[in-house]
Amino acid sequence: MRCGIKGLAVAALLLVWWGSALGADVAKIGVVDFQRVLKESRAGREAAEVLRTKQSERMAELGQMKTRIASLQSSVESLELSSTTREVSEKRKELETLLGEFKAADQKYSRLFAEINRRQTEKIRKELSGIIDRLGRKGGYLLIVEKKEVLYAPESMDMTDRLIGLYDEAYEKR
Repeated sequence: MRCGIKGLAVAALLLVWWGSALGADVAKIGVVDFQRVLKESRAGREAAEVLRTKQSERMAELGQMKTRIASLQSSVESLELSSTTREVSEKRKELETLLGEFKAADQKYSRLFAEINRRQTEKIRKELSGIIDRLGRKGGYLLIVEKKEVLYAPESMDMTDRLIGLYDEAYEKR
């Protein structure tokens, strides 16, 4: 008789547990690939184009400096063969100055591009924040995480395409 009561108690507990498990809400979790949003959204593509344009302008400027450096180097080499030490020394000094200017300009532009990229990325992140918040609330999501921080997630959790669509719509309305 005791076994029967224990069995009934276990069965009742299992039924209660099973019933509550079936009635429990499933936590919705979304995953967003921010790098893809940067590459594929209209705002991300425009930001990348602005950066490419600025880089092209700066590379042209650096290219002109390289041409002047090459010309000066060949001038120094030809002077070494036929001119006085003083003339060679002056040209070398001029070359060193130009090389220093080139290196400084290159570093300056690298920092500038990194800063522009950082600012544009932050701006897009801020704009996405509100959209992600609305999407999460409206869709009943418990959590939305960035893909680069996730070790595994099924493809069905990826909401990047939907986010890009919503972001492009908001971007067009500006």
